[in-house]
Amino acid sequence: MTEEDNFMHVSTPVRRTIALLMVVAAATACSDATSAPRAAERPAFDLEALQPEASRSGGDSYGQDNKYEVDDNVTRLTIDPNVSRTYTFGENWIYFPAHSICDPATSGYGPTLWDTPCTTMNAPLVVTVHWSSRGGFAYARFTPELRFVPADSRSVVRWVVLSLHGQRRLKAADAYRILYNGTGTAGWVDESISDPTLRAWIDPLRNSVVRRVKHFSGYMVAAGMTDLGGLSDASY
Repeated sequence: MTEEDNFMHVSTPVRRTIALLMVVAAATACSDATSAPRAAERPAFDLEALQPEASRSGGDSYGQDNKYEVDDNVTRLTIDPNVSRTYTFGENWIYFPAHSICDPATSGYGPTLWDTPCTTMNAPLVVTVHWSSRGGFAYARFTPELRFVPADSRSVVRWVVLSLHGQRRLKAADAYRILYNGTGTAGWVDESISDPTLRAWIDPLRNSVVRRVKHFSGYMVAAGMTDLGGLSDASY
């Protein structure tokens, strides 16, 4: 199997991606909230430029044209860190801008380092994704642990973006979050409380929840009053 068989090209030009992501940047820059925003505050977000090609062309499955190894919801993706591409696992996907992955040999890992500059890696790497839809909402855990090149709301072209598909119908009125759990955390964490660029948005056309990620660990979709410290529903 060649490297070309392990990923999907994003056929839309990268400049279109930048323009669409600027919608998120403008909304984030205008927000001074110190806690996670409610669903009503989320702007419309056109994700079409980042969609896997099979989805944009009306294919029956996100992965029908994607060449990846999958076994019992364990997917291994070969990532080319030098090219901007979207990779799929089931009906979920992850988008990497070119040169957005920190070299794990030198970058370090942990919450105190998420916004620390790093040297990027250039060689292809294999990422393993364990994923499920327990409870109707999606969950994914990525290995190895990686962090991504820091970028603020003015540099959205550098954002790594994760989309998790729900088997249960998403409701626009619910306050959905994509929570994080990983090394050094006591439980599931809503990172958007301290960083508005990590807010989640709903993609209603594909019944998915989408947000920027700064690192690879475990992520899950949760619905309900997470901003008040409780989870009315979750996938894990």
